[in-house]
Amino acid sequence: MGIIARASYVVRSKVNATIGRAENPAETLDYSYEQLQDELQAVKRGIADITTQRKRLEAQRRRLKENVEKHDDQARRAVEQDREDLARRAIEKKRAKTTQMEELDTRIVELGWTQDDLVEQKERLQKRIERFRTRKETLKARHRAAEASTRVSEAVTGAGGE
Repeated sequence: MGIIARASYVVRSKVNATIGRAENPAETLDYSYEQLQDELQAVKRGIADITTQRKRLEAQRRRLKENVEKHDDQARRAVEQDREDLARRAIEKKRAKTTQMEELDTRIVELGWTQDDLVEQKERLQKRIERFRTRKETLKARHRAAEASTRVSEAVTGAGGE
């Protein structure tokens, strides 16, 4: 082994040892868990946003339905008063509002599907997070046990000071 290869080996081993001491597996696992929790919160916010949007559209649809009924009444009254021109305008407005209602119905149904998909994703993510949390705690306990075992071994053999 040449001098450059040996020096490279020593430098790599020192850097690896320094990084190994600096890295705390428990902190890394906790950080990963926090990231998963953040993802879950983002999904929950998405569900809340879609629910809000859906309720707005449903309220808008109710207002349109009231307008349709109002235009229907106006058309009837206009016919009773022999005002065919007013009846036609009321019917045209009613038709336009009915078309808008149908479009809103489609959007409401689509939002419902999207909401259902997000709820399923949220449930899968929650299960995944719970499995990860259990695994994380197990790994942290193993790591602490290994560290304790190493300290005991070092103390018994006297290798800890070297």
